[in-house]
Amino acid sequence: MHFSEGIGAQPDALTRSRTRVLAGLAALPTPRPDQVVALVGIGASEYAARGAAQQWREAGLRAFAVSAAEVTGAGAAAADVYVAISESGRSTETIRAVELVGGDRSVAVVNAPDSPLAAACSSVLDLGSGDDSPIYTTGYTATLQALGILGEHWSGRPGDWSELPTLARRVLDECREPAERLAALLDDARVVDVVASGVSAATVGEGALLLRESARLVTAAHETRNYLHGPMEPLGPSIACLVVGDDREIRLARDAAALGCPTVLVTTDPDVVSEGPLTVLRLPRAGSPLARAVLEILPLQLVAWAVARRRGLSVDGFRYQQEDTKSR
Repeated sequence: MHFSEGIGAQPDALTRSRTRVLAGLAALPTPRPDQVVALVGIGASEYAARGAAQQWREAGLRAFAVSAAEVTGAGAAAADVYVAISESGRSTETIRAVELVGGDRSVAVVNAPDSPLAAACSSVLDLGSGDDSPIYTTGYTATLQALGILGEHWSGRPGDWSELPTLARRVLDECREPAERLAALLDDARVVDVVASGVSAATVGEGALLLRESARLVTAAHETRNYLHGPMEPLGPSIACLVVGDDREIRLARDAAALGCPTVLVTTDPDVVSEGPLTVLRLPRAGSPLARAVLEILPLQLVAWAVARRRGLSVDGFRYQQEDTKSR
């Protein structure tokens, strides 16, 4: 599936995946209230894990996220249950992490139930989201949804995810034209800073990653409060800011625009408006923070594809293939 096709396929993939995930919950073990759960992944899966861990803690679970590379490099993390995340199920670092901590206490979240990661874990939650693009689209958003549903299941606080595909389709429709206009601004930027906080840490990491992978922009990912403590010092007209959120992010976006930075604010706030270098992309409100994170990444995908087209990039794979990152 091509990147552009994957972007448009996400509403249907979310519908399909929700059905599969809900059907698979009953077969999974449930952590005890005193047990610590580690969400483990690398790349896009790690970013999804970092967003999910924050929502899981808010729901009362003792959860944290850790990079699979950190587990393999420094020994097993101090957790009782491991949720190993890899859309392909072939990420070598995540497979190795499960081998180190023990597959008997690991749950694989994968889109390939016959994959090496699924085989290494005692339990499997199949995304069932179908085909994906080389630069992840459907698999990433389906992973966020699955982690949201799993966290609600384990915390005993079920939510309603049925409206998410409709909201996703609405965001894609409403943001497609603004994304085309923004492409020129980001294409000319020396650096694109992506900034957010909380569960939107998933959007920061994945947004900066996909802009690099697809459009080959130079990007940096930042947590909002940390960004205010020094990393924003180079800001000027040659640096673009892509800010996601409804709280301190609004003031930050306005400040960046006042400095002449091409600035994009992705927000659900109904009152903030586009002005000067500031462009506001408004999202509908979603039922949970992770559902909101699904919607947040969609405008960034559209912008990435628009910039890539301006640069004559086909976005049909990677230039630099590393033979030791995917298991066969």
